[in-house]
Amino acid sequence: MAKPNQKQTVLFVSLTGDEQIKLYDFDPRSGALHLRTVSNAHGPSGALCLHPNGKVLYDAHVLSTTLASFRLDAKSGELTLINKVDTGIETPAHLITDRHGRFLLTAYYTGGGITVHRLDADGAIGELVQYVNTGEKAHAVLAAVDDSFVFVPHVCPVNKTSQFRFDGATGLLTPNDPAELSPPDDNTGPRHICFGPRGDVVYIVNEQGNTVTTHHFDSTRGTLSAFQEVSTLPADYTEGGFTAHVEVHPNGRWLYASNRGHDSIVGFQIASDGSLKPFGYFPVPASPRSFNIDPTGAFLYCAGETADRMTAYRVDEVNGALAPVADYAVGNSPFWVMMTTLFRTSEKLTRRR
Repeated sequence: MAKPNQKQTVLFVSLTGDEQIKLYDFDPRSGALHLRTVSNAHGPSGALCLHPNGKVLYDAHVLSTTLASFRLDAKSGELTLINKVDTGIETPAHLITDRHGRFLLTAYYTGGGITVHRLDADGAIGELVQYVNTGEKAHAVLAAVDDSFVFVPHVCPVNKTSQFRFDGATGLLTPNDPAELSPPDDNTGPRHICFGPRGDVVYIVNEQGNTVTTHHFDSTRGTLSAFQEVSTLPADYTEGGFTAHVEVHPNGRWLYASNRGHDSIVGFQIASDGSLKPFGYFPVPASPRSFNIDPTGAFLYCAGETADRMTAYRVDEVNGALAPVADYAVGNSPFWVMMTTLFRTSEKLTRRR
């Protein structure tokens, strides 16, 4: 446990079924987690994100039409509701803020499309600036480092990634040219998305295709072009499934993606050109919707949505292999896993990855 006036890495788990958000303290030596607080999520908790100032947390209430903002007490870890907004759009699946914390961007799975809300000075979710209906099954939002461009993947049957230009002053999205990126085939299903270690490559994990597609990112035009597609499943596995999440390790050498059905995380080596080569498949709790890697890269935490538990894995520092070290009964339907660092001296929470 951290001493007073020291930084402490913590882990948040959102629980859709229990309508709670739990905060665990993290031991960097052993990877052990210790439950500190349980907060009321005021709805079926889903994807989480932090305001850049580290003092406000946002929650997409996935089995509803609402979004919520919470004031984060950096000393106790407790969350206090600031406000709750009903967008009228079903199943908010993912949300992010811009880098200055002026706007909240949310993608919607059932209702479809993306909203932009202005954020008030206290972090409250303010006026709706824009709603762009890109079609149903929107599953994630990714902004380029300077916020000039935004990408929104859609799983099947919509099966596309929308490409936008983003005005950081007004919060307005405009379609880029081209406005849509089509995946390799009609049964791909772009779902979650992340940048490679140098920012010139983007990875999209495909829900129906059970693949990861690797893209060149044109930082001038803000567009993606695919150059590799690789399976997330072993060659001898024929029972299918659905991918969920994708992340790059902090050292930039490995990429991980989760398989539901096969119930595994696959690890890929990242080559100098950004291309991928699988190096292993590691069993995880059933239906691994979300996982996250600690800021040092020593541990990975994966929650099984239907298993109601989360497993901690030690990451081999040489080859990236995952070895289970502990299980945690976190609660009903864990949806999102997020690690952050708490600075107790300034009561400031900052995203370190």
